[in-house]
Amino acid sequence: MNVQGSAGEPARRTPRVLLFACRWCALIGADAAGRGRFPLPASFRVIPVECAAMIESDSVLRAFASGADGVGVLGCHLGGCRFNDANGVALKRMETLGDLLEAVGIGRRRLLLSFGTGHEGHQFAGVLRTFYAELEPLPPLSAWRGPLLNTPTFR
Repeated sequence: MNVQGSAGEPARRTPRVLLFACRWCALIGADAAGRGRFPLPASFRVIPVECAAMIESDSVLRAFASGADGVGVLGCHLGGCRFNDANGVALKRMETLGDLLEAVGIGRRRLLLSFGTGHEGHQFAGVLRTFYAELEPLPPLSAWRGPLLNTPTFR
């Protein structure tokens, strides 16, 4: 979404971001950021999951196809997973997905993979603001979606 700035120049576009957040760590960080009233971008959605390893590549691809400009997978510290280091599986899966995103022209910069963002609201807010700063100059993915994908858009 582009709007005119005060001097007739285009204002910054606000990317739409979908975050898959581990309920044991990253979701707690998101809650702490909200309670602490840390400055956060307004256009992100959080989907709580039991573990970052539960996020399959097709879930991320569906988010992009539905209009998300960026997708984040946020989990516990590597080595600190409640599920026998399952977040190591998530790391490998998302690194492979990043290669695929590069190959198809979406780009790996649109995929956020962060471990250890929980329990610290300021850390969650910082990771999210940094991700938004990387997404803002990128064009929206609507051109990539094309008319053949008949999916509802991300709102």
